[in-house]
Amino acid sequence: MDAIALRLAERVRRLRIEAGLTQAELAAGAGVTVETVARLERVLRGRASANANPSLETLTRLAAALGVEITDLLAQAKGARPKDDRLAGLLRGANESTRKLAIRLVEVLVRETAKGTAPRPAASARAKKRR
Repeated sequence: MDAIALRLAERVRRLRIEAGLTQAELAAGAGVTVETVARLERVLRGRASANANPSLETLTRLAAALGVEITDLLAQAKGARPKDDRLAGLLRGANESTRKLAIRLVEVLVRETAKGTAPRPAASARAKKRR
């Protein structure tokens, strides 16, 4: 089996699991079919797969959906380094106005948390129960 195909399959699977995504969720985020992701990962079980060598377009989409650079999926030994967190990966599929709104929301939350004035989810839930 091709070492690059095996490394690619392992990294995609590991990053997908670390992001808490199912194969279907990754496929939807990348704009590919679930079968594309499943066939790519199938290489790990030593089974021949039509997607063992995905196109550059597919690799680009998968890397974006996983929040890593395409080189991180293929590079030797160092391992993949997520450049974004899960939130950024989720926002990739959103339209521009949704992304801008989410960024403003996160900025406010971070700023308020730093000041110690951000609401705590548990406290908010208790307050609603009291009403």
